Amino acid sequence: MWTGLLLLVALTAGEPLEDARQAFAAGRYAEAEQQALQAAPSGAALYLVGLARFRTGRPAEALEALDAAGQAPDAPEPDGWNFNRGACLYALGRFEEAEQAFAQVRAEAPLARVAWANAGFAAFDAGSPERAAQWAERAAAGASAEEAPLVEELRALLTPAPTVNEGDEAYRQGLAAFDAGRFDEARAHFLRAATLTPDSGRARLMAGAAAYRLGARAEAHEDLTSALTLPLTPLDRRTAHQYLDLLSFGLRLTGPGGWATASVGPGFDSNVLQVGIAARDVSGATTDLDTASAFAEANVGLTARFRLSDGLFATLSYGGTQRAYALSSVQDYSLQLHRATAAVEWEAARRVRMGLLAGGDLFFTGLEDFRGLQAAVNAGAWLAWDETEHTSTRLDLGFSGKDGLGEEFAYLTGPRLEATLSQEGRLRSGSFTAWYRYRQDRIGTLVQAITPTEATVASQAYVIPFGFMSHAVGGSGRWQPLPWLTASVDAEVEWRRYLEDSSLRVETTDGATETWNARRREDVRFSLGPSLSARLSEHFRLSARYELLVNRSNIDMRLTDEDTAACEGAERLCHVYDYTNGIYEKHGVMLQLEAVW
Repeated sequence: MWTGLLLLVALTAGEPLEDARQAFAAGRYAEAEQQALQAAPSGAALYLVGLARFRTGRPAEALEALDAAGQAPDAPEPDGWNFNRGACLYALGRFEEAEQAFAQVRAEAPLARVAWANAGFAAFDAGSPERAAQWAERAAAGASAEEAPLVEELRALLTPAPTVNEGDEAYRQGLAAFDAGRFDEARAHFLRAATLTPDSGRARLMAGAAAYRLGARAEAHEDLTSALTLPLTPLDRRTAHQYLDLLSFGLRLTGPGGWATASVGPGFDSNVLQVGIAARDVSGATTDLDTASAFAEANVGLTARFRLSDGLFATLSYGGTQRAYALSSVQDYSLQLHRATAAVEWEAARRVRMGLLAGGDLFFTGLEDFRGLQAAVNAGAWLAWDETEHTSTRLDLGFSGKDGLGEEFAYLTGPRLEATLSQEGRLRSGSFTAWYRYRQDRIGTLVQAITPTEATVASQAYVIPFGFMSHAVGGSGRWQPLPWLTASVDAEVEWRRYLEDSSLRVETTDGATETWNARRREDVRFSLGPSLSARLSEHFRLSARYELLVNRSNIDMRLTDEDTAACEGAERLCHVYDYTNGIYEKHGVMLQLEAVW
């Protein structure tokens, strides 16, 4: 029964061939073999080719690749190499050679006792129960709780019971079929073993593993969930969780662990004054300013994910971004962002997920005059229904409390409420999401004094509300045509209506106060962001992105009025008195080199 442990050994024996290793771990062995063969020739690549071939039931070809890996300048670590070479020899019926290969695993290696037990199985099948007994005694000394059952299986083989347990025999047959890549046959044997031995958590676990390899995700989920209710060793329980992670969506999908990222790169922005967080271009003079500038941007990110229980998962993340514009006239629009988030997600039922989020944002602006811009606390909740293996529907509710830092940015203070309904579709080589969002951004109003434009005016100031409500629809897609290449695109159309009228507040030379050009601003905004990302190595990725923002508005001082007499009336409803140029386009390009650990 030694072959039952090969799955666990193989899954931890990968070399740094990221895409091939991920394909192998997901059970896509033919894909893993092709990716490894396409990689630069190396001992690591040949080693992974050998493991993939073994999993597809080709031990002779697997042994050939492993032997070639052992002759490479960067030969694999010898203990794992000898172990897996022994597995191939055993599958080929070359039991004495298999015993010798297992025997070469060093005593200080973590898998030494497993190798010695396997050497015992090989010696037994080679017709030498005496040597098998010696290996069993050697493996038993200091065996861990996970290793002890394997040793007991070898001892039981050396002392046959008077009668054969049908459940154990079915399990043995299942392991042999699983290791040969005959997953249909393996699943049938494991299910029979689970029926004959209802308390065998391992039989139910392996039935789920076989179903996963067959692509039967629903059956795999049912078997693995059942296995967790039965007796399992700690190692088997971790394996069941790992499979369930791969079968899940949301926070659980990538499993527990930690990641760190850093990126840096140049870019170009054709309209810096439209910075996104707040349109501070209220002078109406954008046509007289050079608003295009190159910039440099750097990002860092930290993420940690935790399994709190079988159905509860959490993530903590931090992200920091600094964008610095090169043109001196727009350097004050440079932005720095810090964002921290904590989220938990609960699998309330099969295919139903509920989550909560809390976090905060902190924005700074300027370079030489570096200062706080805005702080925000964020909270959110979501409900997701994974109605099929290929589709999910999700409802997100969000709240933000914003605070403009300092009197200069007091108008950025206020709450934001939003709700988003999205539908995701997943394909073999990509995914897409369509969504609708409703948002209310109830931040404040800026009053900005300007130089009087008429002799009868003593002072005047723009009254500029920043609060708005909007409806938006959009979509995003991701496609991976090659293992190392990923393309994505995001698109959005937003209909934005401001909550109060903008106007020009005028005090005449005779002391009267008048309101000119009271107008409710309405915008239609379109954004598009395609990107392309190429994996350069296990830890480095190069990305290129283009961003387009097109804004159309009924506020723009360059617009003409059909009724010119309106400019002379008491209300002065005339575009010449608008506070900005609301019709604009913004183009951005960026190149980033990203490192991931």
